[in-house]
Amino acid sequence: MEYVYYLAPLIGFCAMLAGGFWGLGGGWFVVPVLLTLGINNPVAVGASLLQMLPSTFLTVLRQFKSIGWGKNSWGINIALPLCGMAFVGGFFGRPLGAFLYDISNNSRKPHQCIYLLLLGFILYKTFTHKAKKNSSDQNLIPESSPAKTGIIGFLVGVLSSLLGIGGGTITRPIMKSYLHVPEVFTGKIARLAVFTTALAGTTSYLLQIESFKSGDPGTDSLILGLLMASGGFVGFPLGAWLHSKVVASGHDEKAAHSFSYVVILVILSLFFKIINQVTISQIIILICGVFILSFLPFFTVWSQKHPVYISKNAK
Repeated sequence: MEYVYYLAPLIGFCAMLAGGFWGLGGGWFVVPVLLTLGINNPVAVGASLLQMLPSTFLTVLRQFKSIGWGKNSWGINIALPLCGMAFVGGFFGRPLGAFLYDISNNSRKPHQCIYLLLLGFILYKTFTHKAKKNSSDQNLIPESSPAKTGIIGFLVGVLSSLLGIGGGTITRPIMKSYLHVPEVFTGKIARLAVFTTALAGTTSYLLQIESFKSGDPGTDSLILGLLMASGGFVGFPLGAWLHSKVVASGHDEKAAHSFSYVVILVILSLFFKIINQVTISQIIILICGVFILSFLPFFTVWSQKHPVYISKNAK
C-alpha cells in the first residue's frame, strides 16, 4: 500500500480544504478514505488526528481572539467549556477503541458502525436545522449551562479520539441546533474544537510508539499524518478564507446546509466498506473528493456574485 503515501498530501489538502470551510478536522473524510485504501483502523485514526494539528494551528491561532473572551461572550459561555472538556475527553478514545476491539473478537466493525450512526445523526441535524430568528445578531449570547456544555464537550472528545475525526464534525450540528451559535462563530469555535481534540487524541496515540520502524502502528500513523498535513497546511487556511467570503456575502446558512452533500457521500462509502464492497466504496469516496475540490470554489464565487443584501435592497 505504498501508493497511499504518495496520495497522502492530496488527501490531506482535500480533507482540510473542506475542514477549513466548515470548521471541521477532516477526519470524517480522511478515515473512510484510508480504510477504503486498505490502511488498518489504528493507523488511520492516529494519522487522521495527527494531520489536523499542523493544518489547523495557524488558522486557530489567528481566529482565537475574534471568538471573544470577555464577560458573557461566545468564548466564555460556549468555547471554553466545550473545547476544554473535549480536550479531556480526547484521552479516553483510544482505550475505548481497544476495549471495543477486544470484546468484538478483534473486529473493527463496531467502530465503523458507530461512525455510520454518528454521520447519520449529523446528516439529520444538518437537514432539519432551521436558522433561529435573529441568530445573525452576534450580540445575542444564549444562556447555557457550563456543566451541560462541558459534558457535551467531553463526549465529543471521546468520540473524536475513538473515530479519528475532528471535534468540529460533532460540535457543528450541536452548536447550530442546540446552542444556536451564528455561523460566523460556529466555524471559529468548531476549528478550535478540532485542534483541542486532535491534540489530546494525537498524544494518546503517539504514546503507543514502541520503535521508530515501519510496521509499528504509532510510527506509521506519524509518517502518514505528517504527509497528509503537508497538504492540509495549505488546504485548511484556504478553506477558512473561502468560508469567510461566503459568510460576508450573507449565505452563511447555505454554507452550513451544504455540508449535508458530502456527509451523504461519506455515509454511502462507509456503508459499502462495511458490507465489503470495496470497489464501490472507493468510487464514491473519489466522487466525494472531486465534489469538495470543485464545489467549494464554485460556491464561493457564486455567493459573491449574489450577495444577500443586494437582493434585499432590490425588493
